[in-house]
Amino acid sequence: MKKKSKIVFFGNEKLATGLASVKPIIQDAIVAAGFEIEQVVTGPLTDLKPHTAKLAVLAAYGHIVPESIMDEFPLGIINIHPSLLPKYRGSTPIEAAILAGDSKTGVSIMCLTAAMDEGPIYKQKSIQLSGKETKEELANTLQNLGAEMLKEVLPAIDAGTLKPRQQSHPDRDASYCKKISREDGRIGWTKQAEQIEREIRAYAGWPGSHTTLGQVEVIIMKAHFVPSDFGSLGEINVEDEIGVLMIQAKDGYLCIDALKPVGKKEMPVKAFLNGYKSRLGTQAV
Repeated sequence: MKKKSKIVFFGNEKLATGLASVKPIIQDAIVAAGFEIEQVVTGPLTDLKPHTAKLAVLAAYGHIVPESIMDEFPLGIINIHPSLLPKYRGSTPIEAAILAGDSKTGVSIMCLTAAMDEGPIYKQKSIQLSGKETKEELANTLQNLGAEMLKEVLPAIDAGTLKPRQQSHPDRDASYCKKISREDGRIGWTKQAEQIEREIRAYAGWPGSHTTLGQVEVIIMKAHFVPSDFGSLGEINVEDEIGVLMIQAKDGYLCIDALKPVGKKEMPVKAFLNGYKSRLGTQAV
């Protein structure tokens, strides 16, 4: 029986999805492709122990890998990046695709280089977006896609029969994601309602889309928008008999479907109105 090639895995699969718990899908794919995982590095690079692996895989690692570490792997470090490079280089490509209202995104299997997400590509696959995906849902979809792609390419990379190609038109097509802070989750009611709805999906989990309704600080979990040009920005409109809570944004209402008072559980709008209507006031800030 042929001896299995060893691989070092750099990454934290929980970070890849934003979920509290997750199966080790990428690690399972490495094993399914016929490899042995020699060690897993989730923390700083000082956790990397002496190894015999010629190849490494990286996904959602969260640390900069210097060339000295890359040089330890003669066949390179393979990075699973959840965008169609050179679009959305950086650490938040999933959020970026949702925020932009993109109709498609995908996964790039690439060779890690010193420059951020500029390495040559072994394989790319795209998926269509419905415009309703949350960050967690899209991350999970792309993680599964990346795992399947990894199973396809790893044996060929290990055998030296698959060579990467340079990214297409990087000077013309490259774009970079911005880092996301907690303050990004504060809803600005001067924005278009459609953009706020995208933010709610992109910031689901963390930092969350938060606002103050009268005396109540809430995180909006689900919402949809309705075109409208009536009312003042941030104006709260309630129809509690039918469970409707709408807030005026630019060019439309944001109609809230589910929300979470800070420190409480998520609840549908009708249940929220039953308990909090008297504290809502007339303006969201």
